[in-house]
Amino acid sequence: MNLDQPIKIKFGMWEAKTDIKFWTEKVRDYSKIKPNVTVEVETIPDNSGQYLKVRLAANDLPDIFYLKPDDLLTYKAVLLPLDGLTAAKNNKYPARLDHSILGLPLVSFSEYVYYHPSIFQEAGVEIPQTMDEFMDVMMKIKAHGKYIPIAIGGKENWTFYPFTEFGPPLLSKDENYLSSIAQTKRPFGKGSPFEKAAVMIKKIAENELAGPDALNIGVDQATLLFQNNKAAMLALGQWYLRDHLSKMKDDKDLDAFTLPWRETTSERLQAITMPDQYMAINKNSKNTEEVKAFLEWVFSRDVYQVYINYSQNSSTVINIESFLPFFNNVQEKHPFEPFMYLGIDEKFEKVKNAIQFDEKKAAQEIFSGAEVSDIQEKLNDDWEIAVEALR
Repeated sequence: MNLDQPIKIKFGMWEAKTDIKFWTEKVRDYSKIKPNVTVEVETIPDNSGQYLKVRLAANDLPDIFYLKPDDLLTYKAVLLPLDGLTAAKNNKYPARLDHSILGLPLVSFSEYVYYHPSIFQEAGVEIPQTMDEFMDVMMKIKAHGKYIPIAIGGKENWTFYPFTEFGPPLLSKDENYLSSIAQTKRPFGKGSPFEKAAVMIKKIAENELAGPDALNIGVDQATLLFQNNKAAMLALGQWYLRDHLSKMKDDKDLDAFTLPWRETTSERLQAITMPDQYMAINKNSKNTEEVKAFLEWVFSRDVYQVYINYSQNSSTVINIESFLPFFNNVQEKHPFEPFMYLGIDEKFEKVKNAIQFDEKKAAQEIFSGAEVSDIQEKLNDDWEIAVEALR
């Protein structure tokens, strides 16, 4: 290959709260090292995989791109194996599918409920330790009359993920929850983890604990309500902090705790901790060797350390730690244990895709007025047929 031949690498990502800004600026440094290489940061409009599926059908995927954990299975046929790369050897959570490493998570993060201590103090409430206490706190804040208890951007169904996607695994106390329900004919019935999470969503909706217009606002409007002290709480991942700091300039009157997915204080208090933003390479790229070199650069100490500190997520690279003063302080004041959730299970994805199951969409339907029992019955009926068909 002519070393002076111009090469363009398309780096696709969704807006993971200021990632677009960071990488658009940072990739210029790569062109200083390799003047013939230009890296173009391309915005993927959604993180649900739908936009990329259109690109996949047209054989027009970016050279390198972010994927959610469960989407690795959808795209695995077009992903380049990363075995042998230094970045793969040094990653704590490489995604192995069909005996090959096909994705390297850029970040890992825990889930939190962010809150304003001043509002908690004014309303006379304390950090909840159980699910019932969490509901009581929201009811008391509503009764106080000045604030929305919890901001939810219900117009976008993905914003329900802290409840119906992450609640059930924690309630099950099974880190292999996805694998377990993929082998269960009717996993959504009475007393199931799904039911308990769905009932919480139903109560939040019926009591307007996310305000009267939660279904008419998106996540950006919900975060603004929280940032402007109109809402007491906001349930989002560790990744939210960077967005908060970029808007508010500091973390004044901001604290966080883990949503207590437990029924008694004798149970362990855990928070979902998961790797995300898997970096994957399109095996049909015209410049796979150069793209692999770029991936190595992204995960190199000098580049990755700057990124992971900036993003305020946790490191996925062995021997590189992120500087997280806010979250270290949270862990000291409101300690919890991590619940490792990889979000990848091939059989689960096959069953889920067969019935087009989306736990976040189900939550949105419940929030909109659907009965929990009706959703459960339909899910169980469809799930049983799909599990049997895939045996």
